[in-house]
Amino acid sequence: MDLLTVIGIVGGLVALLIGAVLKGASILFLIQPAAFVIVVPTTLFASLVTIPLSKFSLIIEGLKLAFKGGGNEVLETKTQLVELANVVRKEGMLALETRAEEIEDPFLRRAIDLMVLGVDENVLVESLEAEIAKKEEDFEIAVEYWKNSAESAPTFGLVGAVFGLMKALKSLDNAQELAYGISAAFVATVYGITFSYLVFGPLSKKIKIKSKEEILRMYMILDACRMMVRGENPRLIEERLSSYVEVK
Repeated sequence: MDLLTVIGIVGGLVALLIGAVLKGASILFLIQPAAFVIVVPTTLFASLVTIPLSKFSLIIEGLKLAFKGGGNEVLETKTQLVELANVVRKEGMLALETRAEEIEDPFLRRAIDLMVLGVDENVLVESLEAEIAKKEEDFEIAVEYWKNSAESAPTFGLVGAVFGLMKALKSLDNAQELAYGISAAFVATVYGITFSYLVFGPLSKKIKIKSKEEILRMYMILDACRMMVRGENPRLIEERLSSYVEVK
């Protein structure tokens, strides 16, 4: 799990609540289920309009990506590729067939399957590049969904505030109840701004960063597999892959 994603959201929320208490606000007062429903679910549902039904799962995949891993996946993949290059050098391309079953990464497994089939280098590259391009499009859909949510949340916060004010204005004959109603109405605005800048916006940017890392890793796999097909020395392959790790 990427601890910075969790720490950022939880830490920001805790800091916000502490600040609210120091300003004299009550945490219990800030818990307004109606305001939450108007802002959060409405925002998420509205953003669904921008996503085709067939791409719905990409939203969840993007969310998983934001919380996935805290290590150096590019470095780990480099090490794995160098090991595979040594296998090819010593035992031949067909030896990868047994190794493919142990590999969890579907993209790398797909690349190995193509190499074992003995496809031409150009066919290998075209096939993997097409898959990378598709992955980039999928990542972009996930990024846009959470970005749209970040942009919409403050507006729905204002909608919630308007609803709250409409209710509060029914109590014009009771000044105390009117004041309470007005203050409660603005909780929806707080929700909208908070979820926009503390949750949805950062998630969108984190998915974008992680997606770039994943695409870089996929290109590294493509590069390594192309060099294996050419029969290049594992040391040269390792040297080439080091540039990807340095870029990261």
